[in-house]
Amino acid sequence: MIRLLWRIVRTLLVLLVLVGGLYVAGPYLLASAGHYLITRDGLAKSDMVLVLSGQPFLRVPEAARIYHEGLAPQVLLTNEPRPPGQEDLFRLGIRYPDSLEISLQLLESLRVPRAAIATIPERAVSTQAEMEIVSRFLAARRVRTLTIVTSKAHSTRAHKIFATGLGAQIRLLMHPVPADPFDPDRWWKDRASFKQALAEYQALADMWRVGAWHAIVGETTAIPPPLTVR
Repeated sequence: MIRLLWRIVRTLLVLLVLVGGLYVAGPYLLASAGHYLITRDGLAKSDMVLVLSGQPFLRVPEAARIYHEGLAPQVLLTNEPRPPGQEDLFRLGIRYPDSLEISLQLLESLRVPRAAIATIPERAVSTQAEMEIVSRFLAARRVRTLTIVTSKAHSTRAHKIFATGLGAQIRLLMHPVPADPFDPDRWWKDRASFKQALAEYQALADMWRVGAWHAIVGETTAIPPPLTVR
């Protein structure tokens, strides 16, 4: 009986220590997870600044700032799928600008000359597809250094995808938007940031799954399609 009580007490003590450790280390581990999602390079002169599609009101003004500071002579805009319901509105004769049109209007309102703006109308359903479209666009152009503007939590995944797809011939400068409200030290306390971080880790896990599959069975073996996460 004494041995049983001692085992119970010992188990409770171990659980108490574990819970206490998680309570103390939890914020540090969560903050580390938040910081991992952010890849930031110092700004420098580049041949072009690419604005990844999505959140144009956050990303486009930062690209305009980079242009006006003389760090890139041209801004490249990509496009994303139309939101659900927009096609039905078109059939009713209701016109609503899509993401690319909004980005163009923003750049022109921010005094970026139309001649300094390049666009890719093709719609990309994911960051991987966006990289492939951009890669084809850059193939015929002399771009050696590319600045990529995106959101903070998206920057690490975007860097992995573009660095792998574009290769070593193009130097990448990742520039997450400073005004992005995502806080790596407190992301789990904000609902929008929490959902963003969760989606990014879901997409990163899918990337690691695909990479592990290729490493084990080879590139030509069919695998389940990856998640579509922008």
